[in-house]
Parts: sequence; C-alpha cells; structure tokens
Amino acid sequence: MSKQKERIRKKKQQENRSHRLIVLGIILMLVAGLWIVLSNRQPRNNSVPPISRLTTRDFHSLAFSPTEPDTIFFGHHNGLLVSQNAGKDWEPTTLSDADAMALAAPLSNPQIMYAAGHEVFYKSTDAGRTWTIVTTDLPGLDIHGFAVDPENADRVYAHVVGFGIFSSEDGGIKWTKLSDTVPPSAYNLAVGENPESLFVAAGQAGLWHSLDGGQTWAKVNQSPDEGAVAVTYVQANGNLYVTTLGDAAGLYVSEDNGQSWKAMGLKGTLLAIAVSPLDPNHIVVVNDQGEVFASRDGGVTWLDK
Repeated sequence: MSKQKERIRKKKQQENRSHRLIVLGIILMLVAGLWIVLSNRQPRNNSVPPISRLTTRDFHSLAFSPTEPDTIFFGHHNGLLVSQNAGKDWEPTTLSDADAMALAAPLSNPQIMYAAGHEVFYKSTDAGRTWTIVTTDLPGLDIHGFAVDPENADRVYAHVVGFGIFSSEDGGIKWTKLSDTVPPSAYNLAVGENPESLFVAAGQAGLWHSLDGGQTWAKVNQSPDEGAVAVTYVQANGNLYVTTLGDAAGLYVSEDNGQSWKAMGLKGTLLAIAVSPLDPNHIVVVNDQGEVFASRDGGVTWLDK
C-alpha cells in the first residue's frame, strides 16, 4: 500500500509540475505578444515635451500673426483661440461658435485674416480682433481647404466639398472654378513658391501638387510616408512641410519642392502646423491630443515648457 501511495504522490507531483509549466508557457506567450504590440506601436512623440495642451474638442488649424512674432491663432470647431506668448497660453477671441477649420494670414497685408470651414467663411480686416461674414457666389460653403497667396491678400483658394477647387481675386466675393478633378478629402491647401504652385494634403490619399494654379493635380509620389494631414510652404526659405498618417507618421520637411524629405523629430498624428513668416525657424505644431510643440531652430530641437 505504501508503494502505491508513493506512486500516486509522484504522479500528482508530475501533474502539478506539468500544470505549472503550461501556465508559465501561457504567461510567457502573453508577455511576448504584448511586447510585440507595444514595440510596433507608433510612439506619440518620443521624449519631445509639449509647451502646452489645448482642451478643445478638436484641433484643426494654426496661423502666425504676420506682425507679432509670438502671436499665434488656433482654429477649432467652436471658434478661434489666440496665444500672445508663442503657444504657451491660449485665450478666446471674438470669433466663437464658428468652425475655423482653416486659417490664413497673408504677410502682404497684416490686417487681413481669413477663417473658413463647415458652412463658414469669415474675414478680419483688423488682424483678427473682429470678424465679418463674407458674402460669396460659391456654390457651397463646406470649405475643407483654404489658402491665401502670401504676396496678394485678395487672391485666395478654396476646396468646396462636392464642387471642386475655386479661386478668387477680390478677397473671396467672386470666385472662378479651377478644377472638378480634385484629390479626395482635400483637407489642407497651401500656396507654393508662386501662385501657380499649389499643394493639398488629402488625408489617406496623400500629398498632391498642382503646377497650373489648381487646374490639374498630380500625386507627389516621393512622399515620405502614407497619407498627408497638414501642409505648409515657407516663402522665406522654400521649405515644404507635411504631416503624415502611416507607420512613420510625423512631421517632415522638403527643401526641393517635395523630391526628397527629412524627418523633423516629431512623431504621431499631427493635425496642424504653422511657420512664422517673420522667423522661418519658428515652427508650431499641434497633435491629435491637443499637445502643442514648438521649435525656434527650424526643428533641430523642440522647446520644453
């Protein structure tokens, strides 16, 4: 009987050891799977610290003042905020309850500003202090992309959802249709080195370029990553900036009109970018969490609070 008990005891020990090994194997598999998921996840911005965090429900557009180097405007679905200290603190403006999906402030006339969005088209003639609705002959006002010629405050471009891309030479009152065949989901428009050169960030459809003032468009095949969210061109130095959506989502710059690109050290989903017309090394970016990032040296380093 004692030998039988000993055999039973050893059998139970073996069974317990097998159970422990199975449990340990399952734990190791779960840990390995979690490590793979985390290692493949796109880090938001690595160790880059934000200078502030916006608390609005969405994050759409940024624009520098053409005359005040530390004044920055931020547009969202419910209006416009302004920072007087380069993006560290934000306060409301007189433009509220309006979708400021796109902002434009031409250097040629610092008093002029535009704000456009879903059923919204406003203009300011006093540098953003007050705003008036612009009465236009556009076929619709669901404007998903808007830009102004930096050298001509009256020449503006708009992508009207369902109707195409239009241009105006009188500040947005009378418009001329440029193209029906626009890139899908044209979220962001930018004027390039001259009024004939236009760029559009078209979401998952990527970055597109027109060389004839918006009449025809071609995809920029040398894009640094999949998709394009925000795009801006800097007249002072010829730099083209774009934010992307793919596995390497982040901020990129091109010094040759989109032929080659360099990563700027910011990663994640970046929804808006602005570069100061007074100092092309001053860059401000906001991501999908409302975090605001700033650089004073052209993106070589990013500021802390």
